[in-house]
Amino acid sequence: MNYKIFCDESNHLLNDKSKVMVNGAICIREDEVEKVNRYIKYLKKKHSYYNELKWTKVIKKQKDFYIELIDYFFDSNMIFKATFIPNKKEALHKQYGYSFDEFYYIVYHYTIRNFIDGQNNYKIYLDYKDINGGKRIKKMKEIFNHRGATDIFIIQSQESQIIQLCDLFIGAISYKNRQDIEHTSEIKNFIIEYLEEKLGYQLIGTAPWIEKFNIFRWVLGKR
Repeated sequence: MNYKIFCDESNHLLNDKSKVMVNGAICIREDEVEKVNRYIKYLKKKHSYYNELKWTKVIKKQKDFYIELIDYFFDSNMIFKATFIPNKKEALHKQYGYSFDEFYYIVYHYTIRNFIDGQNNYKIYLDYKDINGGKRIKKMKEIFNHRGATDIFIIQSQESQIIQLCDLFIGAISYKNRQDIEHTSEIKNFIIEYLEEKLGYQLIGTAPWIEKFNIFRWVLGKR
């Protein structure tokens, strides 16, 4: 079976304003990708949603769109997994003897590893962040090629509705867990509450056996 994994990250730099770091991925069968992209585009058109889907640009009047989009995810075969670092500024990477750059790739490994087994083939798609894309691909190939990931690509988020959906999910996890901001956005709070209602648990971490929407909360002493 062939699968595609679409990845995104939030607050992945050590010295940005947020203490929280979230890395996320959505895994889907390759033969379903086009159908999912088409349906999300259909939902956008239905609700006159003309923007790229991004957590930082959620729109209050588009509540019904977000409801339908989240419902669609839970009715689909897509699987989401996130690795959540509550406080990257605690120098968690140093506690394990890594540089932050090394730790970044280890976080990716923990996010994607449960998607991959030797019986299937995988293509991994990363959201473009900066000019270091070539370096990222090389390192990711070292990590995942031996496990069945045949190709790794960097694409613009505008090219993939699934990466945009991943952005929404990791943005919700990050916003939920940030203690350095006031949670005053009505629409962001609504999306989080709706996700938690669908899930039956809060966006702060899940048990390891949760499959559909898994959040690995990484704190010191737990890997």
